[in-house]
Amino acid sequence: MEIKRLAVFVSGSGSNFEAIQKEIMKGKIPGKIVLLVSSNPNAYAIERAKKYKIDYVIINEKDFKNYNDYVLKLEKVLEDYKIDYILLAGYLKKVPAEIVKKYKFRILNIHPALLPKYGGKGMFGINVHKAVLEAGEKFTGVTIHFVDEEYDRGPIIIQKKVKVKKNDTPETLQKRVLKVEHKIYPYIVKKLCKGKLRIPD
Repeated sequence: MEIKRLAVFVSGSGSNFEAIQKEIMKGKIPGKIVLLVSSNPNAYAIERAKKYKIDYVIINEKDFKNYNDYVLKLEKVLEDYKIDYILLAGYLKKVPAEIVKKYKFRILNIHPALLPKYGGKGMFGINVHKAVLEAGEKFTGVTIHFVDEEYDRGPIIIQKKVKVKKNDTPETLQKRVLKVEHKIYPYIVKKLCKGKLRIPD
């Protein structure tokens, strides 16, 4: 089976990136993470990339004179590395529409809530779990979806529920949701690399 070339986009710690990499190393995913793209030069995910000897690049729109140069840089890097699929893993930037179009149904995102609830701009990390608790939800969970031009709005691939406990804090809830993320994302990436994900019409 052809080994798919993967790029992981991150802005933070990169724990999902590492969870996927560990399953690849066990031979469970017919893919290879050939590139880590970080929007944040201080992301801990970069340390994880170094540990696994995975190439990384820092690309932030703020560092470019204009939007077009930023998009061209992203496009060139993805082309140079012959990327088959892009995996967003705690990536806090909006993927440019040009990239979304070029890699249609080849970009996945993982979100720590049951979309369409608690998605959109500003809804990331601990903010999501705070909002879930403030709303008095009985369940939260994890969503993996294809990426389109809107934040957290692409076609949903899978959702897993997580029960909210009475004494939960945003931190304890985040921890339990993250555990589910680390199981479900590698599982979906395996299906993606094997060509077994249903592509929406």
